Amino acid sequence: MRVPRAGRLICALSLASVLGADVLAAQPPREGSARTRKAGIAALSVVRDGAALLVSFRLDRALDARTWEKIESGLPTGFTYDIEVQRLRRRWFDKRIGATRLQVVAMYNALTREYLVNFKRDGELYASRVVTSAADLERAMTVFDKLPSIEIEDGEAGRFVLRVRAELRSRTRLGLIPDRVHTAWVETGPFPPFRRSVRGPGAE
Repeated sequence: MRVPRAGRLICALSLASVLGADVLAAQPPREGSARTRKAGIAALSVVRDGAALLVSFRLDRALDARTWEKIESGLPTGFTYDIEVQRLRRRWFDKRIGATRLQVVAMYNALTREYLVNFKRDGELYASRVVTSAADLERAMTVFDKLPSIEIEDGEAGRFVLRVRAELRSRTRLGLIPDRVHTAWVETGPFPPFRRSVRGPGAE
């Protein structure tokens, strides 16, 4: 059965509009748009206090609309920070000599309009804080100043770097494969075990 010419024209126009929409959707986001501003670690620095390394850093652009929506719904929401110290080796892979995980989880109480923020290190709760404003919540979850992290003994020889990344959320690929979304690793410059302080890129 022949399709009338008018029908063929309508089908062609519909197909063109669908393809056009796909082409527009496939175009990369413009520079500076919300989709290009990725979350990342910034202002990384480390100071030694005896054997302990005190690390300072912040997580930028992590609390997006999706994250705020989850927080305001009352669901536990947070970030996990991986902190590692590696010994640099010239002719081989760098050796990890210490690591710790910091988990920060916020829960919103709609009755009191307060946010409870819990801090865990390697699975152990070590601090809690109650804040009442969104600005204070963002600081509590993303800004850290001289946080005790990893210890380096005086006998450790060589040069080291400290690096940090953040786990932002979990997801599934293709609807089946579990995966986790991380920021890129950011590391300090190399430092000997006895140096008092060292900064990473972007640290003030």
